[in-house]
Amino acid sequence: MRFPDRPVARHHRRTTTISRHDQAPVPVTPAEDPAAEVRRLRAENAQLREAMASRPLIDQARGILMADEACTAAQAWDMLRYTSQHTNIKLREVAAAVVAGAAGPPPPQPISAALRRARARFRARRRTAERKE
Repeated sequence: MRFPDRPVARHHRRTTTISRHDQAPVPVTPAEDPAAEVRRLRAENAQLREAMASRPLIDQARGILMADEACTAAQAWDMLRYTSQHTNIKLREVAAAVVAGAAGPPPPQPISAALRRARARFRARRRTAERKE
């Protein structure tokens, strides 16, 4: 039942705007704000391009960790992710430091310290799993 004197509130995941000061917020859909949708899509496109460009570097870093630690790809990924999260440094930057450190100077201090902790954590888990078997 509709009441003509009450505004109809519609909820939507998008941001809302108020069309009149006495009415409830009205959702803004992509069709109503095409400029915002274009900006969102451009940002998403840039993010996806960046992710695709950094993927080979991340795979190289995983390979280096797999060779150094005799671990699986998933375990190497976990080490990279742990290092990234505990240093608040983007994963692609951690991967670049691991790759650069394989042939040259070690990675910067925050990355190398977190990577040491990640490797120690991996080794401890491996020892625990071996003891259980």
